[in-house]
Amino acid sequence: MKIRKEAKIGFIVTLVIAVVIWGFNFLKGKNIFTVSRQYYAVFSNIGGLQESSIVSANGYTIGLVSEIQFVHGQTSKIIVEISIDRQFSIPSNSVVEIYSTDFMGTKAVNMILGDSNIPSKENDTLSGRFDGDLSVLVTKKLLPIKEKGERLIESVDSVMAMLRHTFNPQTQANIQQGVASLEQIIVTQRKRVSIIMENLQDITENLKKSNSQITNTLDNLSNFSDSLSQSNIKTTIQSANNLIAETDLLMQKLNKSQGTVGKLINEDSVYISLEKTIQDLDALLLDLKANPKKYVNFSVFGSSGKKSK
Repeated sequence: MKIRKEAKIGFIVTLVIAVVIWGFNFLKGKNIFTVSRQYYAVFSNIGGLQESSIVSANGYTIGLVSEIQFVHGQTSKIIVEISIDRQFSIPSNSVVEIYSTDFMGTKAVNMILGDSNIPSKENDTLSGRFDGDLSVLVTKKLLPIKEKGERLIESVDSVMAMLRHTFNPQTQANIQQGVASLEQIIVTQRKRVSIIMENLQDITENLKKSNSQITNTLDNLSNFSDSLSQSNIKTTIQSANNLIAETDLLMQKLNKSQGTVGKLINEDSVYISLEKTIQDLDALLLDLKANPKKYVNFSVFGSSGKKSK
């Protein structure tokens, strides 16, 4: 069957029109051959967001900005339509965020996926958020640093003013005089310092020469310590403790007048009786020495049978 020339021209014209329409929509960010869902978000400021801008989630491109327009002619509200590939499910509590991609102010959309188990339906309106221009964000970050820097500069100015007030010409002259005095002291004491250093060197040399003797002394101390640790010092200490305990017990008994010695020490009557007995004995000995015949009567030839008076 032979195709007529008019049919061929019509087919070609239709194909060209289809390609033009597809190219026009592609440049606008729409792909008529890709099945997608449309979602909406309302903003008061979009910061220069353009149609066909990329929409990403977790750094992965999932769609494009398909259309931007005012809400019913209101200039205070801007509605942004985004087209998301149907293979991606968007939770109902997700957020559409406009952010800057570079320092030139190029804007894109970041889909912050929520944690809801309920997926969004096509043509749903999601929450929108404008993150601000990059310059504004940088300004917000640098503003605290700027304020701290200004406060630091004010503090430095205060310190410098105080130093200028403190180090007046009179103070500077006093400092110079003090430095000069210090230099004079250093010059005058240099010889003494030299002598001290020489003495320290002599002491060091003497210690070096006596190193062997010091080593022997330390060895002897170590041997004495070893001998002391090996001796039965524990038993000796225990015996001493027992002796102290027995002495303490004896002293307690003496203090309590237990026994003859305790009574002699603590009771006056015993002492007085003993002293009286000694005095009587002393008197008896004196009388015996003075009058021996009074107590001793004997004869070589026997007793006469008379008693001495």
